[in-house]
Amino acid sequence: MKYVGVYWTLFAPMMKKSITKRFGKDLAERSIRQGKAEYRKLLSHADDLGPGNPMATNAYFAYVFAGAWLGSGRKITPEEMGQVMTDVLESRLLRTVFGMTDLNRTPKKWEKDMRKYEAWFKTHGKDYPVNWNVNFEESRHKDGSFYYFTRCPICEFCKREGIAELMPALCATDEVMFRLQHGKLHREHTIANGDPVCDYWVVGDKVKDPG
Repeated sequence: MKYVGVYWTLFAPMMKKSITKRFGKDLAERSIRQGKAEYRKLLSHADDLGPGNPMATNAYFAYVFAGAWLGSGRKITPEEMGQVMTDVLESRLLRTVFGMTDLNRTPKKWEKDMRKYEAWFKTHGKDYPVNWNVNFEESRHKDGSFYYFTRCPICEFCKREGIAELMPALCATDEVMFRLQHGKLHREHTIANGDPVCDYWVVGDKVKDPG
């Protein structure tokens, strides 16, 4: 993947603040100082997901945190790194950004976004085959959005790089992200846990007895 520094620039101060609070200044400084090089290294190994890919941000997000975790010398456990990810997502800036979406008002928002990715992949997938494979079952639920992936390039990459133990924490950030958008994720399967799919049923948090 092409190196894009803006993700590290944005998230590094937030990660440093969280790691300092939870584990001390020394480990925080080490994680960020060494983590930037680890982030670059990860991107140099990662498959190119293609120009204009609407899902590429997910990979950059994941590899920023993986870089900082590797920068710590794995002194932070994967579960603890999940706490750092949550701290970052719940920062004032990202709460504001995510809070601009209310899934009670726009319950099909994520289905529409995934349709945009589906259209992108139909055009570019033959050139960039290592990507998410998204599927829809429109009649499965009357509330919210439902879709699932049968392939996740982040999971494949983390396994290849020997950092698969970080995947459950990365997957768990989905729940936080949707919660900040006034939504709730109902999930039964993840590829990271060995299941054949990652499923997403996302509804507004005010929906009672979703179906």
